[in-house]
Amino acid sequence: MPGKRLDEDERQLIAQFLWDGLGYSEIGRRLQRPASTIQREVARNGGHNNYRPGAAHRAAAERATRRMPAVDDLDIDEEAYSFDRSPGKVQEFHLRLVGVFRQTGLTRTAARILAEIFMTDKGSLSATELVLRLSVSPGTISRSTSYLEELGLLRSERDGKRMRYFLDDDLWYRAWLSSAERNALWSNTALDGSEIFGPATPVGERLKDMGQFFSFVVLEMEATRQKWVDFFEKKKRARGDA
Repeated sequence: MPGKRLDEDERQLIAQFLWDGLGYSEIGRRLQRPASTIQREVARNGGHNNYRPGAAHRAAAERATRRMPAVDDLDIDEEAYSFDRSPGKVQEFHLRLVGVFRQTGLTRTAARILAEIFMTDKGSLSATELVLRLSVSPGTISRSTSYLEELGLLRSERDGKRMRYFLDDDLWYRAWLSSAERNALWSNTALDGSEIFGPATPVGERLKDMGQFFSFVVLEMEATRQKWVDFFEKKKRARGDA
C-alpha cells in the first residue's frame, strides 16, 4: 500500500494517466488512492492540461521543509488508510454517501461537507480542512456550514482562531425530529384547508385525506421517537457517556 503522501513515481504516473485521458477516479483506482487526492494534486499544480510531475514534486518538497505546514500538507487521507481499510472502497462509499445526502435535498457542497465529517474518525473538521478537502473557497464553506447548522445537522465551536465543525451522536435523531415537525405542519395545514373548502367537497376531501395521513405518520413517528430515546439513553449509560 502506498504511503500517505504522493511520491515522485506516483506523480509521473498521474501525468501519464492524464495524458492517456483517464479520469480522477480511474487514476485513483490504479494508484490505490482516493480520487479526491488525485484531483487536489492536479488542481494545485497547474490543472488537468498543465500538470508537470517534476514541478509538482519539487513544490511538495518545498512545502515539507517549511517551518509551519501549509494547508496543502494537511493529512486528509488518514481515514482511507486507517484500520487496514481499502482506499478504493472508502472512496466508493464516499461518493455513495454524498449521493444519498443529495437525494435528501441537500445542496452538493452541503452534502460533501456532511460526508467528509461523517467519514472522519475524530468526528470533526476545521473550516481550513474543509476548504482543502473540497477545493472550494472559505466563503462557500461558511455559507454551507451555516445552512447545515440551521438544519440541525452540524454544530460549530471555535478552536483558537479557526472554526471547527462537529457531528453529534444524536445527529440523526435531531434530523428525524425536524422531519416529524414538517409532517405535523403538513397535517395541520391540510386539515385547516379541508375545513375552509368544506370536508364534503372534492378539494376538502382531498385535503382531509392528506391531513389524516400525515396525522397518522406523526403519531407513529412519536411512538418510534420514544423507543429510540429510551434505547439511546441505555446505550450511553452502558458506555459511560451519561
